[in-house]
Amino acid sequence: MKFVKRRFSRTVLYFTAAALLVTGLLAVSTSLTEPYAHIAPDYPKENILPVLSKTQPENVDYELLFRQTGLARSAVEELRKSSPDFAQLLLRFQENLFSDIQYVCEKNSPISSEESVVDQNGRYINGTQMAPLHNGYILITKSSHTYGWRNGHAALIVDAEKGLTLESVVLGTNSCIQGIDKWTNYPNFVLLRLKGASLQLLDEIAQYALYHLNGIPYDLTVGILNPKFKKEGKITGTHCSHLIWEAFRLYRYDLDSDGGIFVTPKDIANSPCLEVVQVFGVNPKEIWP
Repeated sequence: MKFVKRRFSRTVLYFTAAALLVTGLLAVSTSLTEPYAHIAPDYPKENILPVLSKTQPENVDYELLFRQTGLARSAVEELRKSSPDFAQLLLRFQENLFSDIQYVCEKNSPISSEESVVDQNGRYINGTQMAPLHNGYILITKSSHTYGWRNGHAALIVDAEKGLTLESVVLGTNSCIQGIDKWTNYPNFVLLRLKGASLQLLDEIAQYALYHLNGIPYDLTVGILNPKFKKEGKITGTHCSHLIWEAFRLYRYDLDSDGGIFVTPKDIANSPCLEVVQVFGVNPKEIWP
């Protein structure tokens, strides 16, 4: 009997030690990934007013503005045409890109967390503003992570005028409509659009997703335990990046950059089918290595 008790005690001790070790390693991995929640430019801030005053900027000018404001050429030109205070507006984008922001990391599920920008009093604030938005544009953030793995999050803009996205948010929920405001509260995001696509086509893709991919149960195993796509019938499970991949797949665009069985926000961010509209809190020279 004493032998059994000693053996049981040793077993409990080993399991406790193993659990503490795993917990410690997970805590360390989480802390190591935190500095990557927001990457400020590693180059100096420059005077962009001379470029903004040009009526016919050159490619090198757009490259400078992208590095200094986070706005790609399409966003710069749309703002130039629509904003009477164009120069001051881009200066604000530049100021936001180079600002030293604060953020907090909070749990959003039992195993995952996400960061949010806060002020000195810990209140949620926007880190920046967004470029002009259109239906069918894609939003990607690295701010969601499972311990040390920055799995990220993705959303599809389905009503730009009302500021609405379609998202598969977290385990135990169905894909649903979300407000876009939360995206500027993330300390990093990337705004993407399909290369060469008309706004009409992008809106068609967004409307299809809105009516056919809304209300789908969250399923993290899609592509692993369950098929990545169904040849017939409505899909029965999805997750954030799979939802976007599925919406564009139906229009014969494969946004999975590595073509694997499982599609991630990183795969979509690196898709050669997409072009950047805006970046914030990521390295514009290497968005998601």
